[in-house]
Amino acid sequence: MCIAETMAYCAVINRCGFNSEGIVVVAKRLGAQHGSGILGVNIGNNKTIEDAVSDYVKGVHTLSQFADYLVINISSLNTPGLCKLQGRKQLEELVKKDIAAVALALHLDGLIISNTTISRPDPVTSHPLAGESGGLSGKPLFDMSTSILKEMYILTQGKIPLIGCGGVSNGEDAYKKIRAGATLVQLYTAFAYDGPSLIPQIKAELAECLERDGFKSVQEAVGADCK
Repeated sequence: MCIAETMAYCAVINRCGFNSEGIVVVAKRLGAQHGSGILGVNIGNNKTIEDAVSDYVKGVHTLSQFADYLVINISSLNTPGLCKLQGRKQLEELVKKDIAAVALALHLDGLIISNTTISRPDPVTSHPLAGESGGLSGKPLFDMSTSILKEMYILTQGKIPLIGCGGVSNGEDAYKKIRAGATLVQLYTAFAYDGPSLIPQIKAELAECLERDGFKSVQEAVGADCK
């Protein structure tokens, strides 16, 4: 599954450019895994490379054999120039190469919405560290990211699976992402703070939300606020 990531974070696996030990080390670690869960690999180009497309292709060839889905990360706020790949011309050049072939072979596609932000919305704007550079994640991002998710669902007419992320910390948050168009929900910051026990909690709360509003499944609720 090849997911063109528009303004997304919450990476599962990072390679060089995202401060990991590099693609060779990552490949060895993935090859040694024997888990039964879904594994996503987030691919971004190295900040020191000039030919970004060839760097992505190398990542796909090396890591796709281990992944249930691939994320083409075109929005890391910590990799200089990476966000330029969100332009239509640059993105078309990127995905028409071998990455597109991998996506077609796996018969899956989608978008992750959305990323950290360089803005500092309330109440963060008054924080002593608000002036630091880098992307902001977590709860302050929720409303902004959900709005973008809803807009993308409408623009794609619900034809492309969307993964909603940004500020999700409980079942109600996950439910709002689903109603805004997300088929899947992804979280990072809350998971880092609260740990694995947060997942069954979110699932239970999500089930309550669905039952409360008369939905028999998550799929029935996808895009409910966009109709």
